[in-house]
Amino acid sequence: MTTDDTTIDELLGAYALDAVEPAEAAAVEEYIERAPSAASELARLRNAAAAIGATEAFAPPPELLDSVLSAARTRRPAHTDDPFLAVYLSETARYDALLDTVPADALDVLTDNGLTVHELIIHLAAMESAVAAAIGRPTAPDMTDEDIERRTSAFVARFRGRPLREVRTLWRASVNELAQWSQHASAGKRVHVFGLPFPRESNLVSRAFETWTHADDIRRALGRQLSPPEPEVLHRMANLSVTTVPASLEMLERAHRGKTARVVLTGPGGGDWLVPLGFSETSEAPDVVVTTEVVGWCRVASERLAPGALARHVEGDPALADDLLSASSAFATL
Repeated sequence: MTTDDTTIDELLGAYALDAVEPAEAAAVEEYIERAPSAASELARLRNAAAAIGATEAFAPPPELLDSVLSAARTRRPAHTDDPFLAVYLSETARYDALLDTVPADALDVLTDNGLTVHELIIHLAAMESAVAAAIGRPTAPDMTDEDIERRTSAFVARFRGRPLREVRTLWRASVNELAQWSQHASAGKRVHVFGLPFPRESNLVSRAFETWTHADDIRRALGRQLSPPEPEVLHRMANLSVTTVPASLEMLERAHRGKTARVVLTGPGGGDWLVPLGFSETSEAPDVVVTTEVVGWCRVASERLAPGALARHVEGDPALADDLLSASSAFATL
């Protein structure tokens, strides 16, 4: 059998039920050996199938079917040539799969940003639903506050004592609305989110960036290994964080107009950028060159690593490098 990974992904459910042909089974088995996320998804599907099949022993929870179908809709690989939407769908799928593995007794564990695991999950639902409202597809229409901290507090108050599946259902619905809207929105379409006008593409990458950051917050709180995105996804995140540096420097009043930096990010997903250090023209001859590893750069940009803790090589004025790194996280949230 010859097919692509997208088609094989869609066979996982049938494979979990032993409802595939031998050639299809061989293709799935080869795929899960090289794709850990597929192996995790298969285990989840088999557990769900076992619960549904054990009807003589117990009745499955009434919400099980809705939960499984909702997860399947969210995780179905998108047939899209849009690299920005692909970035968003990749990180939301990885986050959703991670939550399947979080035990109930870990929900009260404190994360690095001061929220518990449960509260952090609620925070992401608050953020995603705010974006859904901004594009005219509200999923929590009675929650209208756009201030991030106040909105998070209101959502935590609403969902703290309720089953986790409820807030996950809201989050998935919000993800689906943004994904569907993005498939039809024109390139560069601006959306005002949290007081800032984000182009469609930047909004998708920004949401993926925050989703990855909080997924790693959860992994770190549970003592698990951190998990960077795939290289092509990481490159989009790095590009967003580097190219917003001029605006960040201006916002922080640390701009150096007329000066240019070269940012070299190494490792899979890295790249090489020339950026002005403020609202000015870019010079071909940089005043400072900063070389560092791409994952570390992105963790500084998301305020999960202090700029001073980032190993880097600097050529030129070190003060410019310090301002550059400090500005990289100007648009980070919680």
